[in-house]
Amino acid sequence: MNGKVWFALLLTLVLGSALTVVYVKHQSRVLFSDLREIQKLQDQQVIHWGRLQLQNTTLATHSNVESRARKDLNMRLPEDVQLVRLK
Repeated sequence: MNGKVWFALLLTLVLGSALTVVYVKHQSRVLFSDLREIQKLQDQQVIHWGRLQLQNTTLATHSNVESRARKDLNMRLPEDVQLVRLK
């Protein structure tokens, strides 16, 4: 009788261990899938950030600022410039 109890206990522990391994492996696959999705999103955000930096650099050039000021704001250079020097 003692051997049957030990056998049942051992069988229960082995089955429990096997089910735990299956569960942990499944969780590992789910988490890895989530990680890949987050990495894809991160890559897209890095690409978008690079495009925004390029756009910002392009828009901030002196010639672009000057042409937008002339067209959109009707700004122009003053015709007669006077310099005043203070003591």
